[in-house]
Amino acid sequence: MFSYLDHINLWKDELKEWVPSKIFDAHVHLGPPDIMKPISKKRKKEPLTTFTEFTLEEYLEAYKKIFNGKKIIGMFAFGFPLREVDIESANNYISNLMKNNPYIYGFIISDPFNIKKTIDYFNSMLDKGIRFYGVKPYYDLLGKSVLQTNMDEFISFELLEFMNREKLILMLHTSGMGMCEKKNQNFVRKISEKFTEIKIILAHMGRFLYPEQFFSFLTSGIAELPSVYMDVSSVTIKEVYIKTLSNEKLWEKILFATDMPYGLITGVEYFSEENGFGFITRENYPFSDNFLQEKFALERKKLTYNTYHVIKSLKDAMEELKIMGKTLTKLKENIFFRNVYKII
Repeated sequence: MFSYLDHINLWKDELKEWVPSKIFDAHVHLGPPDIMKPISKKRKKEPLTTFTEFTLEEYLEAYKKIFNGKKIIGMFAFGFPLREVDIESANNYISNLMKNNPYIYGFIISDPFNIKKTIDYFNSMLDKGIRFYGVKPYYDLLGKSVLQTNMDEFISFELLEFMNREKLILMLHTSGMGMCEKKNQNFVRKISEKFTEIKIILAHMGRFLYPEQFFSFLTSGIAELPSVYMDVSSVTIKEVYIKTLSNEKLWEKILFATDMPYGLITGVEYFSEENGFGFITRENYPFSDNFLQEKFALERKKLTYNTYHVIKSLKDAMEELKIMGKTLTKLKENIFFRNVYKII
């Protein structure tokens, strides 16, 4: 079971009182052991393979400790969409959880090589009285890196037509460099225009390596489209939230999300022109870069769980923008649980 440490007393001293009493977690990975093929040594050095299993029981145990005193009222849950996974087993696990846990809103992992199989599986569960709320396509199932992938390779027209008919939510992990790329902006815009029944959640605020890329995306107007929402998982840069929250039209577009169990990684993403993209983490992981770990030895001592750094950055942004009183209360409640009900 998860061994909890409030490394720098961030939850106890600052976040616990600030976070609303209820939380809807809009990005959760759940899966049982033994449905993955072995992970190679090379693959283990990729951050996305840090976790390959996380049961509901483990999630609830971690949640009680991480968000002590708060109530989980719902979650968007899906399996681990890694190329080594047995997709049907991953989807079966989520569908079985949905039977007895009404607060779990399951998303189906789509098979990019067999969309018909994905649709047939959805319909077979529907016949059993189990309805998935959304779809989680993912680039890694193609067997390529995110930088080598285009979104239409794992999100086909056939899949979008099906999702539109069923009014499903698209949990979108963008390809390439993220939503700063014009081709990705055009892809999302076309979905919003042609498939009007699909709600789109841009995981990790659409993805970016450094803040200027995110700022570039915001100028496109994509974030303001009626069908587009953004989840905050992994985003630990205060300036990103300042820029976003400066536009009140986006206050109802932001969803709190942990990306559990990845939200338990004790660190933050890091990018520099000199060293490229990586992570700085308190603990050492298979993906850790020894050079970065040594270079930021002092900074690492100030790190704790990634999901805490997400909340801290949100809090600092609201304080810098001087959002206070009833407006602050409403904004926090929107992000932590109210906005998601505009989707479901």
